[in-house]
Amino acid sequence: MIFKLLALVAAAIPVYLFFRSVFFRRTTPMSEGLKKFRKQADLAVSILLVFIGTVVAIAVANLAWTWLVSR
Repeated sequence: MIFKLLALVAAAIPVYLFFRSVFFRRTTPMSEGLKKFRKQADLAVSILLVFIGTVVAIAVANLAWTWLVSR
């Protein structure tokens, strides 16, 4: 029964998205504002990912250095 419900939902999502894009178009100023917000959000996420990557790289380097020195 759960698989039937999941299949129904999976089949209904494209139909919903199609009707939403056809009948509920955004206005141009709202689209521009949303585009600017997305660009800023993408930049924030990129900065966060670079920060996390840097912290992980430093931690791995510290572990490697500790392992090499203790040998």
